[in-house]
Amino acid sequence: MSIKLAFSLSVILSVKLSMVRAEVVDRELEALLKQQVAINEGVQIRQFMPVELDDSISGVEKAVLWTILGPTYWRNQLSILANQSGQLRLLATIPLMGMAIGFGPVKPDGTLQVATKISDPNDPLCCPTQVKRLYFRYRAGRLLAVESDPE
Repeated sequence: MSIKLAFSLSVILSVKLSMVRAEVVDRELEALLKQQVAINEGVQIRQFMPVELDDSISGVEKAVLWTILGPTYWRNQLSILANQSGQLRLLATIPLMGMAIGFGPVKPDGTLQVATKISDPNDPLCCPTQVKRLYFRYRAGRLLAVESDPE
């Protein structure tokens, strides 16, 4: 096999694999989040991870960073979901300040850390650069922001 043919095949294979990965979405999760937005808005799931935030809930909850995509705007959200009676259920949602980057580790007391980027005074509107860590706790059906690092 020539090097050119091998290279072409590897490019085709990597493109097909990336297309498959892009289509792998938790359809049930996406459908549940779409119920939370207006008809002219879309949903983009950024990241989710299993968490144990509430001992009164059997099983593991799911923390989800997602974005509401409007015609001329976007808003990041943090939601907590649980699988109850075989069905995914939304427990709580809170809007996030800035552009969500991802989750940090869950603290021993159940505090969930989220990294975001916010605008520095010299940043253009499109491109925030200052990393800010936000902290949240889920208790008894409510998701609350914690003012600062609890430790």
